[in-house]
Amino acid sequence: MKNIIQFLPEKIIQQIAAGEVIQRPSSVLRELLENAIDANAKKIDVFIKDSGKTLIQLIDDGIGMSIDDAKMSIQRHATSKVKTTDDVFKIKTKGFRGEALASIAFVSQLEIQTKNKENVAGIHLFIEEGKIKKQVPLNMLKGTRISVKNIFYKLPVRRQFLKSSRVEFQHVIYEFYKIILAHRNITYRFYHNNKIIFYFKKASLIERIKEIFKNEKKILVPIFIKKNKILVEGFVSVPDTSVKKGNQFILVNQRCVTHFFLHKKIIHAYNGFLKDFKTASYFIFIFIDYSLVNWNIHPTKKEVKLEEEEMIGEMIQQEIKNILFYQYKVKEKELKNDKFLLSYKLLKKDCLFNHDKDKVIQLENLENSFHKINDYNSDVFRKNFQFMNELSYYVYHKRKIETLQIDNKYIIFVLNNKYMILVDQHRAHQNILFEFFLKNKTFISQQFFFPIKVRLLKKEYVSLNNIKNDLINFGFHLYICDESVYLYSVPENIQKNMLVEIIQNIITYNFIQGEKNNKKKLIQIISKSGSIKSGTKLYPEKMECIIKDLFSCHNPSYTNSGDPIFFVLSKNFF
Repeated sequence: MKNIIQFLPEKIIQQIAAGEVIQRPSSVLRELLENAIDANAKKIDVFIKDSGKTLIQLIDDGIGMSIDDAKMSIQRHATSKVKTTDDVFKIKTKGFRGEALASIAFVSQLEIQTKNKENVAGIHLFIEEGKIKKQVPLNMLKGTRISVKNIFYKLPVRRQFLKSSRVEFQHVIYEFYKIILAHRNITYRFYHNNKIIFYFKKASLIERIKEIFKNEKKILVPIFIKKNKILVEGFVSVPDTSVKKGNQFILVNQRCVTHFFLHKKIIHAYNGFLKDFKTASYFIFIFIDYSLVNWNIHPTKKEVKLEEEEMIGEMIQQEIKNILFYQYKVKEKELKNDKFLLSYKLLKKDCLFNHDKDKVIQLENLENSFHKINDYNSDVFRKNFQFMNELSYYVYHKRKIETLQIDNKYIIFVLNNKYMILVDQHRAHQNILFEFFLKNKTFISQQFFFPIKVRLLKKEYVSLNNIKNDLINFGFHLYICDESVYLYSVPENIQKNMLVEIIQNIITYNFIQGEKNNKKKLIQIISKSGSIKSGTKLYPEKMECIIKDLFSCHNPSYTNSGDPIFFVLSKNFF
């Protein structure tokens, strides 16, 4: 009987190995750039044709290679970076596996032109299917020029799996961005189809971010942590109302990586500040002792294992929380609530009146002036279908709504230069939460590291047990035991500091098992207890978010208990 298990032919082995490292044109560019950086290049030129499918050429002024080294560089497992077993666990360079050029040589038509300072002449190698087909001496300056032509030309199936030129070019650009973010002391020129696309000189990190992401409108604040053998620095974005996807990069020892645990830690630092965490931007650089990093877990070195990743994640998360806290810390001048300053400069084009730019509308002790508001007239506005349509349309389509907060109680914005809308922040948020819990069927929860414990009386224990399933359905994950309730997570739109008050207000109500009114009453208690209180200082982005959420509600005019949520002031008020 013929044996079933056999050795693979050498050619198939080479194809499999090449496929692990070279997946698309961007993989080639990444490997070539990393080799140039390891060669101490100070200038790098990149030439791309047909999104890299036809040509990827890289020219650098690095140390170059000797003739023998150039010939050896296309052999599998040939590397100048690793000499001992210890070197494998203390990787200090970009390329170290000796797979890059060997894999590229097997899937393309490869040309290498190189010369080091010790040799009088350089060498020009023509390589196909991993073998040198031709070599000629070459008069050139120190450095290396590598041309990768017709990727996957002998592997038509692999070539068919490449995406459109637009998609492949996006991958190429993304790999280029990752390199130039990390290595900013090099001058780069990037050409596509004979046209120069990028020209980057030496720059600081914030300058490089602005150069790359010209449309990055987010406010970036620096982050810096230093502990033992770990240094973390970079920039994180301050939450705003933008729905545009953020730019998110984690770099370990100047190599861009995908690290789901650290990404999760960073994003969770924004809990309570952002609705869609994809809108956050961060550029986190982690410098750690080489012996604490394991790069040998992914063929293309995109993933990494850190010895201290739990501690690093906690450090980064806490530092971002501190940044966000101080970013929105109430300034002393903002605490003066005896005056309402409505500035032309602040409201820009939405100014209520045609005052000169330097003039402001000033109301002394606005809280005591509210008796001038005719609530009947406001009620007429709230019930006016045309006005409500105009108001909702304005809020929905306005890209940026300028807001002010008065007495830490009212949010104010201007509608079409005609009306001033005063929104009670507590009632508005209460209404938002009420409709949220009433309409939704599934809820995302935020978990605690340690459960929160609340003591129960016997009567409260029975009442809470009667609605336990309703609470769980709303996203409150809890466990009732020994006359206490232990809370492990809450819905993501409930602030943790409101939790105890919510539970205390819930257990004071006598819920009867199976009663039809339980769910609605429970929602009323949660929305009222968990809503933003009067007296709470709000940052502009949060106020704008409340306004947009309020006028997305089915009934933005009145709370469930019938209290008016906003007042309308016309020019006559002044």
